[in-house]
Amino acid sequence: MNIRPAQESDRATLTALHIADDIEKYKDAPQVMPALRLSELSSQGRDVILVAEEEGEVVGYFWAVALRVFDYRLGLLFYLYVERSHRRRGIGRKLLQQGIQELHALGVRRFWATPEARNSITRSLLEAVGFEPGPERVFYVKVEPGAQHEWDRG
Repeated sequence: MNIRPAQESDRATLTALHIADDIEKYKDAPQVMPALRLSELSSQGRDVILVAEEEGEVVGYFWAVALRVFDYRLGLLFYLYVERSHRRRGIGRKLLQQGIQELHALGVRRFWATPEARNSITRSLLEAVGFEPGPERVFYVKVEPGAQHEWDRG
């Protein structure tokens, strides 16, 4: 398995995976919510989009964004998805860990994630790598040692 940054040539595949993920999540809903097309991602250079591929086929992806909100540097994890036939093999964990490393390189030490309430697999994975449920119970937070408000640095 290879994890690498997403490339322009991955757009169609990532959009298809994203839509498949929405259909899977909302299959019992009365109406499938329209998917945000990955081709509309921000071009500000702070998006971290990684793909997992096996034998040249993209089987999963990670998408997060590094933001500066006031004086905090935050990593917002939007999507972590692995195709159903490739799950339970550590691909999601590897995507998440490498994504966190890439966000570290951008100065991020605080991470937020909002997995679906019924997505126990993703919630368990987040907890296994150090995220803790926030007050809303579907809002996960990871604050690493040394993360502090920028004006607290002497």
